[in-house]
Amino acid sequence: MPLDAIRSLSVKMFLNKYFEDFGEVVSVEVEPKSNQAVLQVALKGEPAPVWLEVDYRVEPDALVVVYFRCEREWIANVLNRFLGGKRFDLDNSMVQAVVNLLF
Repeated sequence: MPLDAIRSLSVKMFLNKYFEDFGEVVSVEVEPKSNQAVLQVALKGEPAPVWLEVDYRVEPDALVVVYFRCEREWIANVLNRFLGGKRFDLDNSMVQAVVNLLF
């Protein structure tokens, strides 16, 4: 399995653990060179999946979510208000190694 496919599947599985109350991440494409991820998300109550773009930054000890774009403007606004610029510390060296591999 190519690294891109492993990366996408790993991120999808990770996100779905935290996303189940809202819906399901259907697909993920991570583009490490541009620090961007594109997701298709099936939200509960929505008739069709929506796309979501995430700009991120990997720091030596953290993953920072920089900015969200979405075809539903209100979703992007909510995500940017509550998660835009949020820093997720990478406390464990194993977690840090996996993030560096994936992103």
